[in-house]
Amino acid sequence: MKEDYLAKEQLRIKAIELHKNNWKITDICSVLGCSRNWFYKWLNRYKTKDQNWYKEESRAPKTRQKRISSEMEQLILETRKRLISEPYLQYGPQAIYYALLQKDINPPPIWTIARILKSHRLTHNKRRVAYISKGKKYTYNYELCQQMDFVGPRYLFSKARFYFHNIICCDTHYSQISVLDNQRSESACKSLVRFWKTAGIPDFLQMDNYLSFWGSLNKPNAVGKVIRLCLQHSVTPIFIPIKEPWRNGIVEHFNHTMQTAILNFAKYKNIAELQIAANRFCEVHNQTHHYSTQKGMTPKQRMKYLSYPLFCLDNDHNFTPESMPLENGEIHVIRFIRSDLKFNIFGLSFLLPEETKYEYVKGTIITAEHRLIIFKDQKYVTEFQFILY
Repeated sequence: MKEDYLAKEQLRIKAIELHKNNWKITDICSVLGCSRNWFYKWLNRYKTKDQNWYKEESRAPKTRQKRISSEMEQLILETRKRLISEPYLQYGPQAIYYALLQKDINPPPIWTIARILKSHRLTHNKRRVAYISKGKKYTYNYELCQQMDFVGPRYLFSKARFYFHNIICCDTHYSQISVLDNQRSESACKSLVRFWKTAGIPDFLQMDNYLSFWGSLNKPNAVGKVIRLCLQHSVTPIFIPIKEPWRNGIVEHFNHTMQTAILNFAKYKNIAELQIAANRFCEVHNQTHHYSTQKGMTPKQRMKYLSYPLFCLDNDHNFTPESMPLENGEIHVIRFIRSDLKFNIFGLSFLLPEETKYEYVKGTIITAEHRLIIFKDQKYVTEFQFILY
């Protein structure tokens, strides 16, 4: 180990000697096998005129950690206990931090609260399936976007089957849960209309590849009610890559939080009772759940900060499936192209050029022109006729 330190020190000294002999920095880095950042680090250290500039400095903290008083520690534990006792409230370090702030108490940093909880064995590790990257860049991200998803089937103790239909705003995390006894497109449309009356109409609606969201597998050219409803209100529907639910990561995370809170809280006799609990959870979530990605703001606070909703459906607006013509607009379908070079849309396949192999591409269906245009990133690749009815 001592020899390794000496070799590193000699390398640093050698780099500065070469620099003093007017060597180019590129040549120094090439000869010594080091990076430019490494070289500039030791050049700046040399310029301090410290005789020991080439020695490694201690990485120990320069200041001692300020000890939290026993009173504050006890207050943190009591706050957590109080939050747990309230249905659907968060009780992690961030929730405790904001709960103390609301009482005009100056809390320690969130990481300090986490350390205190860990010392009392009040934390648990989240076991998640590791995401395995394909090593390909995914560039299809949208602003003013909402995500929706079906969760289920689940079963009540009466053996009755039900589904959760969840919708969430990506910009604010404002959410809605509908408890349904089916996955039909008409039910999804009614949930969307209800959500758009309070959360507002987005520019984009991103979803998984459920048949009820698209239309029919038997007639893939005949788009269904969900797409027609979107185009009716100038919303662009987006279908994420097949078997990649993490592309809908915001609603997927919400699904987990929602199920843990609602299904573990009580036993429900019927769907109506479960819907009351789901509504209460959304009310608590939208008003009290703090998101670090929103600088600690709750969904309601974030909506006010962004001046949302931008435009809502009228409260007297009703969903009428009988009169749903196919309006002009776009439908986006994102796929990962494998070795067969096929771009699949619910049973329809389109053969793509070699350049798209093992890449993410976006198919844009222009309904007015009955065209499917393929893009890789923002680059045009090819196009096909795509008759819709």
